[in-house]
Amino acid sequence: MKHILLSTALVLCLAGSVIASPSYSPNKYQQNDWFGEFGGTTSMYVNPAGISENDQLEITGGFFSTISGAAMQEYGSIVFPLGYNHTFGFTFFENGATVDPNDPHGDYTENAYMLGYAYRLPGPWFHSLAVGIDLSVLQVNQFGYNKQLTMGSDIGLSWNPISSSKFGHVQLGVAFQNILQPVIANVDADNPSDEGYGFVAPAFMGDATDGYAIPTNLNLSLFYRGFNRSLEVKGEVSFIDFFHKEEEGGEGMLMEFGVSATYFITSHLGVKGRLTKEGYPVVGATINVKDVNLFRYLGLDLEMSHDDLIEKKNRGFLWNVRATARFGDTREESIGEDRYRRLKIEPENDYRAAMRLYLNRDFIAASYAFGKVQTKYPTFHLVDQAAFYKGKSFENMRMHLAAQKVYQEAIKKYPHSDQIPKYHFQLMNIDYKEGRYGEAMVKYQFIIQNFPKSDVKPDADYIAGQIKFEQGQNKDAIELLASILPGNANYFYARYTMGIAYSRLEQWEEAKGAFSDILSQQPSNQSEKDLQDAAKIKLGHIHFAQPDGLAEAAQLYGQVNNINSPFYEEAALALAWSFLKVRDTKNAKPFTTWIIRNRPDSYLVSEAYLVEGYCYYLEGDLRRAEANLNKAIQLSESPTISKAKKDSVKMAYDGMKENFDSVQVRALDLARQLPTPRVEQKRAALRPDFERANREIENFADFQQRVIQSDRFEASRQRVLGDAKLTSAVVGSKIAQQGGTPGGTGLGDLDDLDELEDL
Repeated sequence: MKHILLSTALVLCLAGSVIASPSYSPNKYQQNDWFGEFGGTTSMYVNPAGISENDQLEITGGFFSTISGAAMQEYGSIVFPLGYNHTFGFTFFENGATVDPNDPHGDYTENAYMLGYAYRLPGPWFHSLAVGIDLSVLQVNQFGYNKQLTMGSDIGLSWNPISSSKFGHVQLGVAFQNILQPVIANVDADNPSDEGYGFVAPAFMGDATDGYAIPTNLNLSLFYRGFNRSLEVKGEVSFIDFFHKEEEGGEGMLMEFGVSATYFITSHLGVKGRLTKEGYPVVGATINVKDVNLFRYLGLDLEMSHDDLIEKKNRGFLWNVRATARFGDTREESIGEDRYRRLKIEPENDYRAAMRLYLNRDFIAASYAFGKVQTKYPTFHLVDQAAFYKGKSFENMRMHLAAQKVYQEAIKKYPHSDQIPKYHFQLMNIDYKEGRYGEAMVKYQFIIQNFPKSDVKPDADYIAGQIKFEQGQNKDAIELLASILPGNANYFYARYTMGIAYSRLEQWEEAKGAFSDILSQQPSNQSEKDLQDAAKIKLGHIHFAQPDGLAEAAQLYGQVNNINSPFYEEAALALAWSFLKVRDTKNAKPFTTWIIRNRPDSYLVSEAYLVEGYCYYLEGDLRRAEANLNKAIQLSESPTISKAKKDSVKMAYDGMKENFDSVQVRALDLARQLPTPRVEQKRAALRPDFERANREIENFADFQQRVIQSDRFEASRQRVLGDAKLTSAVVGSKIAQQGGTPGGTGLGDLDDLDELEDL
């Protein structure tokens, strides 16, 4: 409140002085120096490089007038900073005076339109140095006798060697004013022209053939702001008519100087005084407010003088009002926002877009999108994760060559990334998927030695455990898999493998514990639900083999009641065996019939025919028993996938592998490039080859899975084949004993009701 009262009092005093001053008729026109002080950021008149100091969009307007208002000058300016180095400005001056209001030729007008540009030189030594140039268009109306347009130009340098809180802010300037000189045409007073505006070409170095060239001036300027921004001092020295020629006559080059100072009583209120280049004193005040609604800064300057105090100039009291408003972000804020958007927002948007493609399983598009993040934003804080997911995108398409190269490049490019353990694990995982178990275990040793506490250690243990399991090293597999604890994504799978390994070692209690661990957990996805079904079946098999475990086994089998489960047919077959074991053929046959009807391509269908044959055998329906047993023999006679078939498919795949590798390399190369139109064309051209290769790779992978299942059921095939042949022989013998009579004689015809179990 104290500051507001002081400001109001001072402004009122100045306004009262203005109102009390006498009026007069001027005979001399105003100077632009009132508005062109060096250090004022909207000025281009003294030095066009001065606008480089402007930090925000700034709009300034003001006027300078005699107390009578007969002679005045209006002024407006806009300065627009662009980035850190560029500044554009537009300034308008209107100079005018009315000598005789009753005379149609009593008015004089001289308007100037100035368009300027300043450039702050980049580099460590030049960031404080700016160059500026402006182009001015001068519109002249000399009492209606001379109406013309002409042009001029100024150039300048501005140097800011010091700018600190301790030493203040120093700005030095040098400029040639009117280096391209506007020319005022010579007019025949006896034959004036009132027609429009003609153009008069500017001059250089005073070479004006048809008029008077406005002199070129050399301006030297100094601006200082210091003492905690409470004091501003300005000084200017001008050498008028710097390129004066003797043939022009006159006194030649003249030197003028002016000084001014502003002292801020508070940060919002200051008093000022100056001595103009014309040699008369000026006093004034400045008041400002900051960060109010629309304006970041709003300032008002009021100045007054009487130019007859030192030398009689017949203008009397003069006054000047100027308002300055600044809007929007500062240079630093704009640059910071741009950098934030370029370094943070844009890469994060692109990263999220790539992740959406990845989660939607559009892996080829995702690999390109993550590659764009890597290439376009190399300093982005998630660029190492983008590399990881680019590799995962290729890996999910089974394009292991491309994925491998991505991870290897990432290890070299981001050596300090926390993703390094993941890169190494993915390389190990690729070796495992490709069957290179020795290389995978070498990478496993590297991981446990260098990243023993990383997140990938349990995952590496899991893969190593699976390798040991597939190599038949069950104890080593159990030891590795036992370290994987609940909450880990591989926990269900690790416990399942442990259960199978314990079963191979005939450690039945440990096996039951491993399978029970799976059932005790809450599944988080469909795969884990399916694995629980598999664990129920394996646990049921263990109980089934025990003398008193049939009821518990059947209960576990019955819990797998979702026909969409991939393990439902195995549970159904196990239930059929359970009912058969207690000779409940009525409840056993519906399960075998369901498998035969609904899963004709299943590996279990031959065993379903075997069980159904047993059921009919127990019921005494020997003909139907024989038919089912013969079907079981037919389906079990040879492996589901023969060795010849395996070799044929493998040979065909190896023949295409060179082309597949070429497609992967081309796709990886395109993923490293920004999505320019040419690159997009190349990607579109590659897409058919890519999809064809991906389809062939997927088909081969599916075939390999069927091979694994076929090999896994080889022992069961041999068992079913042997049991079916033996039982079929018995059934055939009994049919022969009955003389080929259809139907059967019932269970009583068997010498021993346990004969079936013996078979």
